[in-house]
Amino acid sequence: MLGRRLFFGILLVAVLLGLAWLDVRLSRYGLARDIVWLPRGIILLPVYLLCLVILTREVLRILNAAGLHPLPQTAYIGNVLIAASCWIANVIQQYNLEILHITESKGGWQWAATACFSALLAVACGVFIAFAAEMRRYSHPGGNTINLAGSVFTFAYLGLLSCFMIQLYMAYGVEAVLSLIIVTKMCDTGAYTVGKLLGRHRMTPILSPGKTIEGAIGGVFFACIGAWVWFEAVLPYYEQESFSPLLGWLSFGITIAITGMIGDLAGSLIKRDSNMKDSGHAVPGFGGLLDIFDSLLISAPAAYVFWVFGFVCPGKHL
Repeated sequence: MLGRRLFFGILLVAVLLGLAWLDVRLSRYGLARDIVWLPRGIILLPVYLLCLVILTREVLRILNAAGLHPLPQTAYIGNVLIAASCWIANVIQQYNLEILHITESKGGWQWAATACFSALLAVACGVFIAFAAEMRRYSHPGGNTINLAGSVFTFAYLGLLSCFMIQLYMAYGVEAVLSLIIVTKMCDTGAYTVGKLLGRHRMTPILSPGKTIEGAIGGVFFACIGAWVWFEAVLPYYEQESFSPLLGWLSFGITIAITGMIGDLAGSLIKRDSNMKDSGHAVPGFGGLLDIFDSLLISAPAAYVFWVFGFVCPGKHL
């Protein structure tokens, strides 16, 4: 099991890095830059939207097992609309900066505010669509309100939280979103490894019996190592202007580790409540795609706060 998990984990990382390199290559250097302007996310966004559709399917499966039956079309349309609107708002800001040379698009809070407004507007549209869909299929009292709540839950859990990852990449580049992924997954790896080797005291005996206090401590330690390597070794090597103070990368590692573990427990909560062990079987060795993304979804807002306020890489904050 561990060997299979490591194999597919390394394969996923390799694929992600390859797609990220291609996306950066196209948007920054442009294989056809003299012919057409290409925004960030031209490769990664379609891939992420596909992942979002799979995540939505898995969450709907969990909700169905718990007795909630929101309309699938509503959930799919709402989540894709939310994520796409955040990306489009960022593309407009990038176009203003790189093509029209409107420098206000880079400084201040205009970039962040535009994306946040677009995402919130898309969430509102999703809620409207969910209400309209439930009105259309109403036939008798009972069930519609809870199904409506299930739709809104998918918008908040998947669509809205996804916007923080999209915003990290669009506003700060691949180094920002990789900082989130690397530190979160280092925490997952540390917690799993140390828990298997040294785990004695269960952290949440009922919700997730396999998680231990020793594993959680190991996860925080591994996350801090990942943050140190990323901010002190990798980024300064590739970008000379990148600099993260000790308190910055250390607090980043601890915060992302804690929020990532909470995200993992959040995924366990909705699965346990539906009497399910895994969200699906999309990724061999891991289970469903949600089993990979649950920690990232919850830790993404925390990572965004660190970048937007300049707690890490102060020279790159808005």
